[in-house]
Amino acid sequence: MCIWRRLTAPAVKRLRYVMSCGLTPQKLALTLCMGAALGVMPLLWGTTLICIMLAHIFRLNHVALQSVNYLLYPLQLALLVPFFKLGSWLFPWGPQLPPHMLSSLIRSSGLSSLNVFGWITLKSLTAWFVTALPAAMLAYWIFMAVASGTKGRVSGI
Repeated sequence: MCIWRRLTAPAVKRLRYVMSCGLTPQKLALTLCMGAALGVMPLLWGTTLICIMLAHIFRLNHVALQSVNYLLYPLQLALLVPFFKLGSWLFPWGPQLPPHMLSSLIRSSGLSSLNVFGWITLKSLTAWFVTALPAAMLAYWIFMAVASGTKGRVSGI
C-alpha cells in the first residue's frame, strides 16, 4: 500500500494542479455548470468543439470543462429520447416520428432521413434550451451563494 502511494503521489499531485490551475471559486462554479449543461446537450457531434470555444471565451480551464463534459456522456445518451419527446410536445410542427421509424431511418440513406434527423435535432435542442440552461444558471447561482457563504465564514473565524 505504501509503495502504491509513493508511485501515484506525483501523478495525483500533478493532476490536482492541472485541474485547478487558474480557477477561482467563480470560475470553478462556471466550469462545472457549463460543463454539465453542455455534457447533456443532445448534439452528439459538437459538444467538444463548443466546450473548447466557450473555455477560450470565458478563460476557463479546458481540462476541467472537457472532463465534466465527458463524464456526462452516458447521461447525454440517456437523455436523447426524453429531450426529443419534450421538444415534440413543446413544438408539434414538423414531421412526426413513430417509434419504429428511428431504426429504419438509421438504416436508410438519402435526404429524407437527413431532413428528419434535422427536425429531431432541432426539437431536442429546443427542449435542452428550455430545461438545461435554466438548470445550469440555477446551479451556478447556488454554487456562488455557497462559495460566498463559505468565504464569509472562513474570514470571520
